[in-house]
Amino acid sequence: MSEFAQSSPRLRVEWDFGPDAPVGIDRLLALLAAIETSGSIAGAARSTGLSYRNAWGLINAWQAWFGQALIATARAHGSTLEAFARQLLEIDRGARQSLARALDGASQPMRALSLQPAEHGGAALRFAASHEPLLNDLIRQLRSERSDAATVTLATHGSLESLLALAARRCDIAGFHCPVGELGRDIWALYRAQHGLPRLRLIGFARRRQGLILARGNPKKVSGLADLSRTDLSRTDLRFVHRQPGAGTRLAFDLLARRAGLDTRALNEGDEEHTHAAVAALIASDEADAGLGLEAFAHRLGLDFIPLFEEMYFLAMRDAPASRDTMQSLSTLLQQPDWRARADGLSGYSLAEAGVEYDAAGAERLLFGG
Repeated sequence: MSEFAQSSPRLRVEWDFGPDAPVGIDRLLALLAAIETSGSIAGAARSTGLSYRNAWGLINAWQAWFGQALIATARAHGSTLEAFARQLLEIDRGARQSLARALDGASQPMRALSLQPAEHGGAALRFAASHEPLLNDLIRQLRSERSDAATVTLATHGSLESLLALAARRCDIAGFHCPVGELGRDIWALYRAQHGLPRLRLIGFARRRQGLILARGNPKKVSGLADLSRTDLSRTDLRFVHRQPGAGTRLAFDLLARRAGLDTRALNEGDEEHTHAAVAALIASDEADAGLGLEAFAHRLGLDFIPLFEEMYFLAMRDAPASRDTMQSLSTLLQQPDWRARADGLSGYSLAEAGVEYDAAGAERLLFGG
């Protein structure tokens, strides 16, 4: 199934163990799968939206009901699944795999209906965008210029999900980012390959610098290499915090890791956050040692930073007559001197391309040269 189909309505099935069973079997299975991947109950709880206390409550309730242990824990060695828990996951995955084709077919009519253009007022402006601090300033300014501020909305997603929302007409403007240079080619190709993505017009929003955010003073002595270091980031004593799958930053990290021959399964795969601010805050509060993120947030919290790449953040709209007035207004606003001066207080930022309009070919020349 394509990424686009996975983001659209789909029919699901769930297990029913009867009225006397504890609630939350689906959440239990998701939690067990996350523990299997990460070896950490805390990380698995965070990635499945549970508190640590609730995760243990769910495990204990079902262990008592099954009369079987689900988790084995060992001091300093994390958590692993007992054989019975592995059997539960195997049965669940097998059942879902055998039903996947039938459920996908049954979902098609609802999917087609949901992708019809939404009925909303012509003045509404809906943003779906990857985390970007200056975008909040833009939203506030647009709201201040409108009589009905509620018509300007912002939903924060990963870059990939934001572009898919534009494809599905769930937003009018998608905010996404892509590394400059060779690192960005595969990510750009992934964006362009998404099913249903229309012909786009892009507005440059910000050039940003990303890299490794580290605890103040870099106590773990992570080295400043040009790419990710196998010897540094695969250490078992390094607590690494990820962005969520589908985030542009996570796509860049996974690509850097593959190029460096780094096995990312060693890096606390259950520990994920949805914003650059959250990654920096975890490191500043000694909940993590390192993570990939924006220099601006490392600088704001007084953390160490090792630059790895530059990227462009774009605003994307459908290349259609109905979008042209909005694009022109945004382009004019973003090229004003007082707007471009906002980069003065942000480390690792440039707004030299802010407000410049691009088609796909022009954006590729900006990113990759030629």
